Amino acid sequence: MWAILALGSSVAFCFVSVCDKRLLSFHFQGVPPLCLWCGICGMVYGGIATLLVGIPEGTPWPVAVSPVVAGLLMGCSVVLLFRGLRMMEASRAVAISQTNPIYVAILALLFLDEHITIGQWGGIGLVVVGAALISVRLFQERPYGRIGPGMSLPTTAVFTLGDRSAIYGPAVLLLSALCAAGSFVVTKASLNAHLPVLTVFGIQQATVGVVFFIVGLSGGREAVRRLLSAVKQPTALGMLITGEALMPAISILLSVYAYSLGPASLVAAVLATRPLFVFVASTVLSRVRWQLLDESLSPQSLAVKGASIIMIVVGVGALSLG
Repeated sequence: MWAILALGSSVAFCFVSVCDKRLLSFHFQGVPPLCLWCGICGMVYGGIATLLVGIPEGTPWPVAVSPVVAGLLMGCSVVLLFRGLRMMEASRAVAISQTNPIYVAILALLFLDEHITIGQWGGIGLVVVGAALISVRLFQERPYGRIGPGMSLPTTAVFTLGDRSAIYGPAVLLLSALCAAGSFVVTKASLNAHLPVLTVFGIQQATVGVVFFIVGLSGGREAVRRLLSAVKQPTALGMLITGEALMPAISILLSVYAYSLGPASLVAAVLATRPLFVFVASTVLSRVRWQLLDESLSPQSLAVKGASIIMIVVGVGALSLG
């Protein structure tokens, strides 16, 4: 059951990624306005969930505070990811960011006393490599990731050996992956301590919302102006409500439920299949008449993506069967 919930979370998250790409290209031209919206939404639905369920009486304060720690770690992970994307080409950045299941497995082994079989380690490895490979191809199809007529996002950069970004970029992204892994493990520890799923979800998301809101405020009045302008456009408002408010909540709630039922190391590995569903969504949306996204399907790229899909499917199968 936990594998189905984790896969459902990945499917929901792919719609978030598609909306991210579309909104950042056509409506925001920057991260702060999107962070403002996501921060407000996170604080609202996280706060409502926390107020409705509350914290069980007699809960030790370290346990009660643990979802806050998980939220801070996840917020820091996303901020570091944004920073890393600015310091190095996106293809490498995304590949590095997909390594977090390895850290989750190690941390779960050390702190949650989880035991992983050789077959499950193999499944984790297949999922990580497959997800990284399909992510690299998503970004390397063209020097510029064209989203629509007249709009392009630079996704590659050239670094020399003397460029400090070549050293700091991977370090920042590895730290981002480690923070994400820490967040997953702390979330699992909170659930193991018998905190209700909705309580963990609510406190965690309210905390992430605060982090996002602070990052959004760094954009100043211009970020607020762009957000208000996007809200006035029906198409953008629809994507903000469904893709940046409703679907993230569903995706995260499903992932928390998955962590409540399954081992953190294996759930994190299944959640790493998200790039597979992003690829499927972007491919479909590149072929429909509206050309919402532009994804190349050359024979070479299809071969690489096909191999990636096989690795991910086999890896998830190994994890599910144990």
